[in-house]
Amino acid sequence: MRFQRSFLTGLLALLPLSVTVYLVVLVYTNSANAFHWLASALGLVVPGWLALWLPILGLMAAVLLIAAVGAATSNWLGRRLLGALERLVSVIPLVRDIYGAVGQIARSLLGQPEMHFSRAALIEYPRKGVYTLCFVVQPAENRLPPLPEGYTVVMVPTSPVPVSGFLVMVPEAEITPLEVRVEEALRMVISVGFLMPENRTTMPKNDSVPRESDRATP
Repeated sequence: MRFQRSFLTGLLALLPLSVTVYLVVLVYTNSANAFHWLASALGLVVPGWLALWLPILGLMAAVLLIAAVGAATSNWLGRRLLGALERLVSVIPLVRDIYGAVGQIARSLLGQPEMHFSRAALIEYPRKGVYTLCFVVQPAENRLPPLPEGYTVVMVPTSPVPVSGFLVMVPEAEITPLEVRVEEALRMVISVGFLMPENRTTMPKNDSVPRESDRATP
């Protein structure tokens, strides 16, 4: 049992690095063939001295292409084209499931900076004595009448895709802040609990939501 747990933990730790190395090697080894094919299609001959640099040029071209796609999707036309591509993928069985899962993980880890959780916490859910990991979004602040005062919006993630969770309005006094960073909590959710945060004795310096019991009385 201990060997199986160690094996799974090592696999989860090496998987991102392995995928990254695989993609870099794939682009590096195939970029030369792509440049030769393009030169042949245009009726050009690649000099011998330039052929040695084609893989490096391929990596640079891949980086520029990714940046260009990112810039294109920031405008109206690019978003329309991306939406059309997503609708096309959504009608293909199996491909749509893989595309959706990868997209959700990417958005959760590489999302826009203005969409972030303030901190990780615990709430007693689905019953007393059972704790569930959650991410604090923001206080409700009387914006959801007739919800009483003192409630906070939290997001309860599901493993291994954290963005597929659900929202819960919880009294601030029932939220237990965790002494871990949001990134560490996300890593734990994605790894289904195998990658636990490191032990620490001090609270990380990030935003926190005060508990009702910690508020000073006037």
